[in-house]
Amino acid sequence: MRTDKTLVTCYVNPDLDGVAGATAYAEFLNKKDGNTVVGIIGEPHDEVKYILDRFKIPYPMSIPNADDFEKVILVDASDLIGLEEKIAPEKVIEIIDHRKINEADKFVNAKAQIELVGAAATLVAEKFIENEVEISKESAILLLGAIISNTLNFKGTVTTDRDRKAAEYLNKVARLDDNFWKELFTAKSDLSGSKLAERMRGDFAWFVIGKKKVGIAQIEIIGAEKLVTERGDEIVRELESIKLEMGLDLVFQTTIGLDENMNVFVTGDAETRAILEKVLNVKFNGNIAKPTGLIMRKQIVPLLKGELEGV
Repeated sequence: MRTDKTLVTCYVNPDLDGVAGATAYAEFLNKKDGNTVVGIIGEPHDEVKYILDRFKIPYPMSIPNADDFEKVILVDASDLIGLEEKIAPEKVIEIIDHRKINEADKFVNAKAQIELVGAAATLVAEKFIENEVEISKESAILLLGAIISNTLNFKGTVTTDRDRKAAEYLNKVARLDDNFWKELFTAKSDLSGSKLAERMRGDFAWFVIGKKKVGIAQIEIIGAEKLVTERGDEIVRELESIKLEMGLDLVFQTTIGLDENMNVFVTGDAETRAILEKVLNVKFNGNIAKPTGLIMRKQIVPLLKGELEGV
């Protein structure tokens, strides 16, 4: 059924930043005399379900696509691939995102706000702050959780002072205790049995960089090194399966240790290993590399772009 409401959404199968940002921005717009509704396409990540269940926050409406809406606002999304052809780009009237590599220019009718902060949630929180609009406790919890998740509890190099200031503002309303980050990260660290493959596929992203189709699985858990040590062969097999299914040229997984402040890279592909060694200055031992420090997928993609496209 067609509606005159504007859909606020994110990419398909969204993480916490997408769901939190879309939910809170719809609240902001409606408090400013907007006419919006939140809709989520696909299956939200485990951390989303954890926060919604933990704080008894209603789940956003689940929709198959944006066909019933004439206008769409995207939060934490700015590329066509992530929309999986569920949203016609000409319907998008606004974009709020924080990725250096984006396709905002493909949305010809959209006003785009792309700023390099740790989380799209920070940009949404700033809307409330700058316009002096009161935020609900539910939205404050969601946005704060998203900032904590996206910045790896403020330890990731993507973290900015704007993220910290937004988090401080949000926690005056959310009132989460100091150990909440441990609860959140523990909730998404159970990868027993088939959950590992499900998580790999659920948060898998691919990009066309130069002449290469590149697939990257990113998993953030407590105990990354233990996971890769015990199940590295399983990860390689799943990556190879995804590579064949999607016709990828390069594929790898970055497993972020939330308690260890480190990445563990895994790939069984020799060409991928060679490129990562050059771009990230790491050394693979077999299929595994363990660089120092933390780096996230959104930071790796521009580095790959520089190598594969010579820019």
